[in-house]
Amino acid sequence: MRFKIILILSLLLLSTALPVWGNDGKAQLVLYKELDTPITNHMKGRTCNKVLIVKKDKDVAATADMRDRFCEGEYSLSLDGPPGTTVTIYGQNFFGKSRGYLTLTKTDHQRVWVWNFRSFPEKRWMITFANQDTGGYESFYQANPEFSRNFGSVKWNEIP
Repeated sequence: MRFKIILILSLLLLSTALPVWGNDGKAQLVLYKELDTPITNHMKGRTCNKVLIVKKDKDVAATADMRDRFCEGEYSLSLDGPPGTTVTIYGQNFFGKSRGYLTLTKTDHQRVWVWNFRSFPEKRWMITFANQDTGGYESFYQANPEFSRNFGSVKWNEIP
């Protein structure tokens, strides 16, 4: 009888703790590069849409996949993870700040979506509350004209 009680309590503890333990492992940043217009894709003669997935704590110092100059479009992103997940996206390789950067910190468990980088105020922190389209987050944006078209590096858990 004691064995059954211990087994049931262990299973109950395990089933309630697994979602909490698993949340951090699913933290990731997904960058989407979309074309400005469908005509651009037709004229280029190839598919140009790109998706790059960056897992939590896997910093990317430089990658050609994020800077495809032949794809004429802008990035959007989604960020998953628990509250407090922080990521900084740089417009320059090796975490350089001269081509702009964006820091995001999640404030809830919902997925954060960012479609338009021009909506961020420049050089100040902004709080965005959760709504039906996106989760809540805090952000800081250092603007550059080409930032939304050319990402160069990603760093987790850093606020420049």
